[in-house]
Amino acid sequence: MLSRLNVFTKITFLFVVLLILVLFFYSYSNRESVRVIKHEIQNNTMNHLSTFAESVESNIYQLSLYGMSIGQDSSIQEYQRPDYKDIPYERVKAGNAILEKMNLYNAASKWHSTITLYFPRMEKVISTDYYANIPYSENEFTEPRSQSWTFADNQFIWHTTDPTTAMTNPGKAKLITKISFPVHHLTLLLDQNKLNNNGDPFMFHPDFGLISNSSGRDTLNTLLPSLQTAKLGARGGFSTMLDQTEYYVSYIQSKSLGWYYVDYVPMQQILSPVTSSRNLFFASIAVLIVMSIIVLYALYRSVQLPLLQLVRGTNRLSNGDFSVRLNHSSRNEFSLLFVRFNIMAQRIQELIENVYEEKLRSREATLKQLQSQINPHFLYNSLFYIKNMARMKNEQAVVAMALNLGEYYRYITRSENDLATIREELAMVKNYLEIQSLRLERMHFTIDVPHAILDKTVPRLTLQPIIENAIIHGLEPKSEDGEIKIYGNCKGDIYTLTVEDSGLGMSDEQLDHMKNDLLKPLDGNMGCGTWNVHQRLSFLYGEGAGLIFDHSSLGGVKVTIIWHDNTNK
Repeated sequence: MLSRLNVFTKITFLFVVLLILVLFFYSYSNRESVRVIKHEIQNNTMNHLSTFAESVESNIYQLSLYGMSIGQDSSIQEYQRPDYKDIPYERVKAGNAILEKMNLYNAASKWHSTITLYFPRMEKVISTDYYANIPYSENEFTEPRSQSWTFADNQFIWHTTDPTTAMTNPGKAKLITKISFPVHHLTLLLDQNKLNNNGDPFMFHPDFGLISNSSGRDTLNTLLPSLQTAKLGARGGFSTMLDQTEYYVSYIQSKSLGWYYVDYVPMQQILSPVTSSRNLFFASIAVLIVMSIIVLYALYRSVQLPLLQLVRGTNRLSNGDFSVRLNHSSRNEFSLLFVRFNIMAQRIQELIENVYEEKLRSREATLKQLQSQINPHFLYNSLFYIKNMARMKNEQAVVAMALNLGEYYRYITRSENDLATIREELAMVKNYLEIQSLRLERMHFTIDVPHAILDKTVPRLTLQPIIENAIIHGLEPKSEDGEIKIYGNCKGDIYTLTVEDSGLGMSDEQLDHMKNDLLKPLDGNMGCGTWNVHQRLSFLYGEGAGLIFDHSSLGGVKVTIIWHDNTNK
């Protein structure tokens, strides 16, 4: 295939192939580099987030462990002694000792939490919250307590009971421990993590929203819809677009709190050096392409264009277009060649036009002869039908046929034009089918032709012989009800009209025989109706136009009329 191309095309082809290879290898290398960098960024973000999550989980674990162990403290046991009921001083003393120990724990802990002890049997409350007077309420512990941390009023709360089996019925517990810490502690950790790791971590819960650092929430509020719609697992990440900027979001679910630790990084900002390098390369390639196009264009105009013009003119001349003339404004070696070519084409055209005019006159005479063979054929059949109906006293059929003949001859003598629109042909066919349906009460028909082809033209009396054959040779020999369907279609400049019947049908051999007869000269052993239609279509529209025979899904024969819309060209 490459050997058939000219030199200019080969050079251009090789240049394009080389350019494609360079672009392919660079694009592949750039894509792999970006993929590796993105992978490292994602791993680094996830590692920083994991460190932050472990720090938070460690503090929460310490609070939970203290809440579980505080019930075993000797001061707690002493505070619940029954004999202290009558010794208020000792109970107050034990209560102060408990409060002092809880304050010492808060002082040693990284987080300042609020620890509240409820004694259901004594209806007493001890809390490290000095500013709140917390009375004991029986209604507060009628419902089972959650065994995990809960979130309410901007603070996280955790309960445990002594014994632990009393979580489902806290009112029967000896001791209920409530530990809470404010969201402010998490905000401080988020600020510290952002300062150390250059990230922007925050915490997210589908029901409660965000807990962010103190630097602001604008970007986080934009990111919130993406988190709410994403299917989050235990840990992972996903990419999202915010304000036309790509972000990679990493998340880890807290086993203690149920919230998600989330961090995000703007991928485009990090990848900007790689992107700048890629853009510079593509800009260089673009400059190279422009310069190459300028050089190729100069060669094309100076050498290749005159050669192509000469080749096209020669091809048009060999294909029969003798009106071709070559124009070349430049004064070079090609000018003399073009002048000689034009003189040769003009002389050939003058000789061919004389021969072509004689051929057109011969073809028109043949077309008129074919039309004259169709008109008597239809008239004879119609007259015999009227005679038979008159003998049978069927006045309605006689009137219908007479009206149809009147319409037909008005139609055929109305204009000298040998062509008719599909709309006119269908009107004639409808009258013909209505008369036949009167004669054959068991016959019915449908016509479904799109409006797009109703104004297209075909030779007059194209459909009538085909429908007549469908009735006489297909439906009449059968005793069952018969059906004829007429429908059309168009694809581009190719139009089709299809006639299907539910008649006796034909074997494959019979169909092949009919197809072969269409290509033979007319003789006395074949019907002239379909042959004339096929020949007229072939004469008017050229190769590819004519009739196509096939089996019908209704049981009979399907005849397709196909032609090209080249009458106005």
